[in-house]
Amino acid sequence: MEEERKKESEFRIKIDRESDSYDDFVNQIKSSIEAKDQSSLKSMLDGAHPADVVTLFKDLEREEELYLFRLLSNEDQAYSLVKMEEETLESFLEELSVDEISKTLDHIETDETTYLLSYLPSAKRELVLANLSKTDSFEIRSQLGFREYSAGRLMSKDFATVTITDNVRKGIINVRKKAKEIEDIYQIYVTNEDGVLEGFIPLKDLFLTPINTKIAKITNFSVFAFHYDVDQEEVANTFKKYDLVSAAVTDDLGRIIGRITVDDVLEIVEEEASEDILLMAGVSEDERLSTPILQSVKRRIIWLNVNLLTAFVSSTVVAFFEDTISQIVVLATLMPIVAGLGGNAGTQSVTVVIRNIATGDLSFSNWWDAVRKEFTIGVLNGLALGTVTFSMIYLVKGNLTLGLVVGTAMFVNMIVASLVGSLVPIILKWMKIDPAIASSIFVTATTDVCGFFFFLGLATIFAKYLV
Repeated sequence: MEEERKKESEFRIKIDRESDSYDDFVNQIKSSIEAKDQSSLKSMLDGAHPADVVTLFKDLEREEELYLFRLLSNEDQAYSLVKMEEETLESFLEELSVDEISKTLDHIETDETTYLLSYLPSAKRELVLANLSKTDSFEIRSQLGFREYSAGRLMSKDFATVTITDNVRKGIINVRKKAKEIEDIYQIYVTNEDGVLEGFIPLKDLFLTPINTKIAKITNFSVFAFHYDVDQEEVANTFKKYDLVSAAVTDDLGRIIGRITVDDVLEIVEEEASEDILLMAGVSEDERLSTPILQSVKRRIIWLNVNLLTAFVSSTVVAFFEDTISQIVVLATLMPIVAGLGGNAGTQSVTVVIRNIATGDLSFSNWWDAVRKEFTIGVLNGLALGTVTFSMIYLVKGNLTLGLVVGTAMFVNMIVASLVGSLVPIILKWMKIDPAIASSIFVTATTDVCGFFFFLGLATIFAKYLV
């Protein structure tokens, strides 16, 4: 065991992209692949974790990746597939034969198998399923039937149960049999004779209890369970809130049909966070570094066009005050200050509100608290920034009225930014639209339009004091 850990540690040092030896190591791999020197390659990969091998793939050509992949054991192949980025996985699976894919699936749990098969074209997927045993094929088909991004799609069907009427001795026998098929057992789920979930027993409690004790006496009936159609984001929030390591998944009748473990939830948290960050910038959540250029352009151009439309609206407001700007040219240099600060303040409010929606801290029951708080922050920030803006412009330009106009416009726009920034995500959530998709675009457009309107409107009213 110590030797294996040492080899794994040494390999990770070799594939550290910041190290001076990384490029040399990759070149050695490439040379050995070109020479088809399998013994040399196996020696270089000795102790490598499948996830670390996938890291190497990023600097190899597809044919080189496949050659290296086929040198791995079926078990390591399975885990390397699971660790690949989605787009890499999809194209990689196209290159593998039905037989090669089928052999890897025996070494992973059903949730991971379902994940891999979801990236196959339907025809090839059917061929792979036909290669599996009838039991495995049936279970995976049924899991693929659950809604995407739901607990049913996320769960593993590998779990251990005992019947509430049994004693500990029988329960231990059942768990030992099941342990041969399950990678990790955190909890033993307790069911009645019909398979309906009753509670759970921590693994250590089962083995430390006298063997003639009834299961019912050591069962914890406060069990966490999710209906199979619950959204994966809700699952992740519940795991985080209650520090869960495992939770059951049940059907409409309350029968246990699977379990979700904390490692699955960690992946969800990363996916959801990445998705929200990308969507807030108007970028598809599927985009990766490996995404083809034209595909990236196609995905981004829609929201850029929306931005263009809102920019035309802002320019229309400015055009309405062309006469004022032509008379008082200094206004053109000050306009970006009001609009820019308003946009930044709106983005701050949007980010805070969306985060609280995502974590479950903000819902329709307490939405007014969020709006009221952001409004108060907008007023205070507006007073502070309005005062600073007034002082700086008065000192630089020596015009008291100009300072008051810009300072007042700043104050009003900060309030608008906070209100819109807090309300837009809530309204989108109410309309069942992901708040991360369009909030920032609408907020920025609103603060630009309002900022220009208030600033130039006030400047027009007090124009004779500004010349």
